Amino acid sequence: MAKVKINDTEIEVPDGLNMIEAAKLVGEEIPHYCYHPHLSIAGNCRMCLVETTTPRGPVLEIACNMQARDGLAIRTDSASVKHMRKSVMEFLLVNHPLDCPICDQSGECRLQDYYMDHGQYDSRGLDPKVGKNKRQDIGDLIVLDAERCVQCSRCERFGDEVTGTGELRLMNRGDHTEIGMFPGDRLSHNYQGNLADICPVGALTSKDFRFQRRVWYLKETASICTGCATGCNIQVCHQEGEVFRYLPRRNDQVNKSWICDMGRLSYHDVAGLKRILKATVDGVSVEPDAATAELAKRIRAAGAGKVGFVLGTRATNEANWALLQTVRGNLPGARMFVVEGNDDGELAMGDNLLLSGDRNPNTAGARLVSRHDGNVGDRASLLAALPELELLVILEDDVAGRLGAKLPPVAFFGAFKNATSQDAVIVVPTAHTVEQDGSYINRQDRVQRVRRAVNPVGDSAPAYVAVDRLGARLGKAPGTQMVAAAFNGMAKAIERLRGMDFKGLGTEGRLLAPDAASDSTGVAATGVEAST
Repeated sequence: MAKVKINDTEIEVPDGLNMIEAAKLVGEEIPHYCYHPHLSIAGNCRMCLVETTTPRGPVLEIACNMQARDGLAIRTDSASVKHMRKSVMEFLLVNHPLDCPICDQSGECRLQDYYMDHGQYDSRGLDPKVGKNKRQDIGDLIVLDAERCVQCSRCERFGDEVTGTGELRLMNRGDHTEIGMFPGDRLSHNYQGNLADICPVGALTSKDFRFQRRVWYLKETASICTGCATGCNIQVCHQEGEVFRYLPRRNDQVNKSWICDMGRLSYHDVAGLKRILKATVDGVSVEPDAATAELAKRIRAAGAGKVGFVLGTRATNEANWALLQTVRGNLPGARMFVVEGNDDGELAMGDNLLLSGDRNPNTAGARLVSRHDGNVGDRASLLAALPELELLVILEDDVAGRLGAKLPPVAFFGAFKNATSQDAVIVVPTAHTVEQDGSYINRQDRVQRVRRAVNPVGDSAPAYVAVDRLGARLGKAPGTQMVAAAFNGMAKAIERLRGMDFKGLGTEGRLLAPDAASDSTGVAATGVEAST
């Protein structure tokens, strides 16, 4: 550990810690444009100048390229520092179009924020501003306005160091320098939206969110993306019950500061046409309680030995636990299964960054619950059992799409229409991830929370609540109406969850205890792959 002094506060920090990050520990923000914690140091914006003490007297140095060492002392509030910040702001704005009222970055633009803190001067500009290319369509998700660019080079470094595609480049010299692409090139990778996230100004903006909402009206709820088994951490941005975007949320152990475009755009599914809004029995819309009562009646008529239950690799841990407790508490002779794989029945392609070939967010969670029971069959077991079953109760997953086989009469608990729900005799709508609290386990065996951001649409309810109601109809409810109680009960029963509680998962999650018998296909639990 190194002892450093920031203004008048002495603090111990890890050796080599970047001084921008060290200053945050004492509540001091050092303004910056080009620095990003997950990109290399460029040191070209000069906004992070601080004053250091040397044998030659005080000098100005950039904090982004300064590492903590024993005895280092800096000042972030001296007269010379304030003067240099004001000068840098004047330099950056000399050719800026100053079109803040019509810029989609308003509300989260560092030029605006830092001008209020470190600028506020009278313009000395006499010459016409240098014009540059505006509203350039450079990719499926991104629009470039080169006039607003401050040449921080974050986007260039992202392409070189994260995606390895290197499309964007700083071109020309002097006040004609601008970010751009070679003629004929377009962004084509699956991480374009991150360019809009890391751009500190309004130069790179998202087509999907552009002019949809002013950001100061949006509320943010910490959650995770459920588009694949990686479980990237996100902020759900919403207003008045409507979700407007997903943004990556920093978690150095999972996704750093990134998210793939496939996951980013999946928020459209929340209110999409594929949502199941009403419960049905034999194709007729009914109240959810009526559908649950009818399902309980048909389960009793078939008999426990003729009914199968499928845990969900897309369902929360609490929903799977509720189903296991319902079945074992009321129908101990019923057969249970887990069908892993993607809904189209084929192996999807992942990449070496974040996107997993397993498009299900909770394969690891379904495995954990099934192994705890010890008597849950797999895909092959279900295929062999199909001729014997008179009713199959499925939680969330498109089992028909995965198996490619004709199923017996199906009761489906799920949020989205698919091949399984289309032919189901009973359908009970369940809540989307952003409409409920719960937990998932990603491919690293990290248990992470989702949080309710908006109310469930239609007649949907969290799956663990819907399954609990089924248990009550069958005679014994598992008591999973409250999500924290459901998780904490599961944690007491399952060895690898021991010591965890729902609240204690926090915003970054916790790793499962090691299991030597695990055949998890996840990556090492130390973080995202080395290419990031």
